[in-house]
Amino acid sequence: MRRTVRPGPTILHGFALVVITLVAMAVGFAVYRLVGLRNQIAVQVLTAGIVCVTVFAVWGFVVHRLSRGRLSLAGLKELGVAYAAALLWTPVLFVPMHYVTQGHLTGFGNILSTWMFQVPFNLLALMVANGRLLGDAAGDTRRDG
Repeated sequence: MRRTVRPGPTILHGFALVVITLVAMAVGFAVYRLVGLRNQIAVQVLTAGIVCVTVFAVWGFVVHRLSRGRLSLAGLKELGVAYAAALLWTPVLFVPMHYVTQGHLTGFGNILSTWMFQVPFNLLALMVANGRLLGDAAGDTRRDG
């Protein structure tokens, strides 16, 4: 049975994923500043990656429970669209956020760096939240795709 991609859940999860990603990156930077180690990238990326995957997994679980599965991502197509949506939402959210917090527009390099972080960690976050790596904690057996 061929399943169409539902725009509501994919846009919602893509938006949530980029918000969680940006917050996770800020938490990673705060941890770097707090710890005071010299290697910013190692501390920030490791911390942000753990926060991103964990918080998005919790998000996915909560949304699944509250919506009784109606807003959960179903199948690889919806995972792929949510993944792409998160990448597309990045400049839409990051540019104004950077302007508000830093007082000037950001360069393309910062957006590119964010995308470089998102490519592996958003994929991992979506897979974990959808139960494709850690088993299906939510009991959802929809594996089409």
